[in-house]
Amino acid sequence: MPIRKNVAVRHDPYLPWEGMQEVAVCKRCGAVYHHKRWTMEGPPSVLQGHTIRPVLCPACRRIHDHFPGGIITLRGRFLNTHKDQILHLVKNEEARAKENNPLERIISIKDGGNHIEIHTTNERFAQRIGKEIQRAYKGDATYHWSLNNHFIRVEWQREED
Repeated sequence: MPIRKNVAVRHDPYLPWEGMQEVAVCKRCGAVYHHKRWTMEGPPSVLQGHTIRPVLCPACRRIHDHFPGGIITLRGRFLNTHKDQILHLVKNEEARAKENNPLERIISIKDGGNHIEIHTTNERFAQRIGKEIQRAYKGDATYHWSLNNHFIRVEWQREED
């Protein structure tokens, strides 16, 4: 496997190795695949004159299989008193990410009472959410990458209110 920027180039099993035939539309979320790129909105002119193939996009396949690329765990007394604000930040970050890359999504948010666990479709998106929470609310964040960099576990906590 070639090395680029000290990170091994890898193949994501949810992304087709050689791309897909143009044009595809996800039958679950409506994402459009055109020119080897997924977008949430394709202009109608892009779709005209092409055979449109209904597929499940890689993000919808990950969500269906519940196969996260990242898990974020939030803990602490601060979380208990600011839970709604933090979750609002997380949802806003997902909306912003989907504009640029519709494959970056939240799979699930599980509220365990004294902690919240967020599963995301890829590791970079989980890392970005962790950094945004730390930037906005301070606290301590740690990032645990898997050996092959295909998965990240982000842990954030803040005790003081």
